[in-house]
Amino acid sequence: MSTTMQFGDEEQTDTRGLLGRASDIAAGLKHPVPAFFHLLFKVLAIMTYMFGTWVSSSFVNIFVVCVLLLAFDFWTVKNVTGRLMVGLRWWSEVRDDGSTEWKFEAHEDGLQSTTLDVGVFWLGLILPALVWFLFGLGSLFRLSFDWLLLIATALALSFANIIGYVRCKKDAKNKINSSLANMVTRAGMNNAMGRALTSAAGSAFGI
Repeated sequence: MSTTMQFGDEEQTDTRGLLGRASDIAAGLKHPVPAFFHLLFKVLAIMTYMFGTWVSSSFVNIFVVCVLLLAFDFWTVKNVTGRLMVGLRWWSEVRDDGSTEWKFEAHEDGLQSTTLDVGVFWLGLILPALVWFLFGLGSLFRLSFDWLLLIATALALSFANIIGYVRCKKDAKNKINSSLANMVTRAGMNNAMGRALTSAAGSAFGI
């Protein structure tokens, strides 16, 4: 009996500890609700991809659910969380001649967000894209080309937001060039390769 009670007390202590840590993290966020939804749809899409076959054997059902979650995430990040958490916004407008004009705004000077808000936003934006990229490599090695269509959709939506928000940032060019310079130095690349890598990154992000 005493052993059972001891185990029960330990479980309650662990639960209170987890809840306490979660409360501490939430307390450090200026925008906890946007931060929650910034991560929610990404996590659900990845979990559906990984464990969807446990619930349904239909590829079509899993594909549709994942695409819907990815679409919800794209809209949320593009229209809500970027503006609230980091003060950035991007969108497109159709001109009279039928061409598309891309616009980028940054209102970071009077931003009422903590460093935790900013960190959650950027990590939540980049890490899921890396996860989908790894999924893509795994599907390619397994020759699962049907799943590659879903992964390509996830990567396209993820990189659309990543590139849009990188182009919004005022100091994006300096930060990217500095990071690339450090990477080139550590990798021991020569100057020509370093310049080529920096130029390719600048062209990709349009900065």
